[in-house]
Amino acid sequence: MEEDRPSRVPGVLLMVALCLVGVCALPSSLFFVLLGVHGGSLFTPPVLIGAPVLVAYVVAFVLWRRARRTASRRRAWVMVVVGLVLVGGAAVVPTTILGSALADVWKETQPGGRGYVGPE
Repeated sequence: MEEDRPSRVPGVLLMVALCLVGVCALPSSLFFVLLGVHGGSLFTPPVLIGAPVLVAYVVAFVLWRRARRTASRRRAWVMVVVGLVLVGGAAVVPTTILGSALADVWKETQPGGRGYVGPE
């Protein structure tokens, strides 16, 4: 009878996805957390926007560790899917806000923008 030990695929999938999402999500969430803490209080809106991503990454890491040691493949895949949904859902807000703000600033220097200096 075949042993029902989980393969390495769920854990690898979770780590690759966390790294790809983390390229944008972690810097933007750190930006919001540092911006809010610099304001003087721990419960400012920027901290409340950025902190869930950091917490989601810690929880996803714990899920990854547990998924590697589960007794069944199904449980490993469930943990991986929960980690992906958790990080993906938490990362949407700070990444979208910072990305759209950077895009707006970039548009100002393009032809037709407010800060565009035309050829003389």
